[in-house]
Amino acid sequence: MTKQSHACLLIRFKGVAGCVILPDEPALLDGIAQLAPSWKYTFTAIEDDGSLQRCITRVAKNQNNPSTFDVESVYVEEPLIGLPTASALCAVMADVLEAHIEESQNPIALHAGAVAISNRLIAITGPRRAGKSTLIARLCAEPDLQIFCDDVLPISPLGEGVALGVAPRLRLPLPAKASQHFKQFARQHLGPHDNRYGYLCTTNLAGNGTRLPLGAIVVLDRQIDTAACLHTMNEDDALFYALEQNMGQFDTPAKALATTQAVLGKVTCVRLVYSNLEEAVQLLRKAFGGDEAIHPDVPVKPAQGWTPPTPHAHRPVNPQQVFKRAPTAALRRIGQSAFLWQAGEHTLWRLNAEGQAVWALLEMPGNARELAHSLAEVFVQTKLQDIEMDVRRVLALMHDQGFVTAD
Repeated sequence: MTKQSHACLLIRFKGVAGCVILPDEPALLDGIAQLAPSWKYTFTAIEDDGSLQRCITRVAKNQNNPSTFDVESVYVEEPLIGLPTASALCAVMADVLEAHIEESQNPIALHAGAVAISNRLIAITGPRRAGKSTLIARLCAEPDLQIFCDDVLPISPLGEGVALGVAPRLRLPLPAKASQHFKQFARQHLGPHDNRYGYLCTTNLAGNGTRLPLGAIVVLDRQIDTAACLHTMNEDDALFYALEQNMGQFDTPAKALATTQAVLGKVTCVRLVYSNLEEAVQLLRKAFGGDEAIHPDVPVKPAQGWTPPTPHAHRPVNPQQVFKRAPTAALRRIGQSAFLWQAGEHTLWRLNAEGQAVWALLEMPGNARELAHSLAEVFVQTKLQDIEMDVRRVLALMHDQGFVTAD
């Protein structure tokens, strides 16, 4: 049986050994030009029969719905099926970033956004849903600031942050409490988008390869009805958090510790507690807008015992509600562990044995009761009612994080 060939475009990004294959669709090629305006790449028309080596991502039109795309990636086990254009572009650029990080000489790649304020690079990170992406998107509306990234910040051995020149991505819809100024800016600069994400194509995006010494790391702590303020961070807390957020490659844990400690020794590390986005922007501008590590007029509260919040307990789903895998969710195996992630994101959710079993069974849509009966054949020493309750909680968490959808 011979393989079918399809007319495609082969794209090679500077600094990435592998290639990307796309169907010859203007929306995809134009989208990449908007998302990575300064990242040099070449593209060539080819006939793709699926045999090309060192292909990190392969995109094809979905056969059932030609307005959507299927994405195969070397980083996930199964293809992502039926993605709208913006989500497909998001998956492509996530793979390009991943490949670039693997091949670069930069030892640290922080899961963080970064902005240059008065020529000082400020990395902004935090636990999931602390508002990092939204804050970076709001900072895009400050024309005198330079946006380095919204998700991944490579740091050179000299302690310099390196911009990759990829447009920041905004979760949609905007928060209900977003200011009119922010809403208008987002509407005016919205590039490729769908109902989940939109890219902000702004003129203050740092070009690919731009470098600036890292001046500070800000860890976000979003709370309810709390005035924006800064807290110092204990050295050990800052070190642990930076190690946890690092996506770079190290030969040994000792090397990771020494390198990260050397970088942190040169920067200011603070925690930003906030609830109002506009207050957070103004506090960052004031705190880091001068020559001092932190402007003397900005009070910094002492460090407090603080650890990033863990996912809260979820109300179990209805046992008869049918769920299916979300098209943007993918399973990735690292060593002996299995992780779920969303296309275009770098947060991994580690699955226990039960979580892996639930995910495997959701190859076909099902409800918690059906899944529990299937799992009872494996977990024979556990009561069926206990298995069903656990499955209902697992599905609630997966639904909250967007890994499954109600069918």
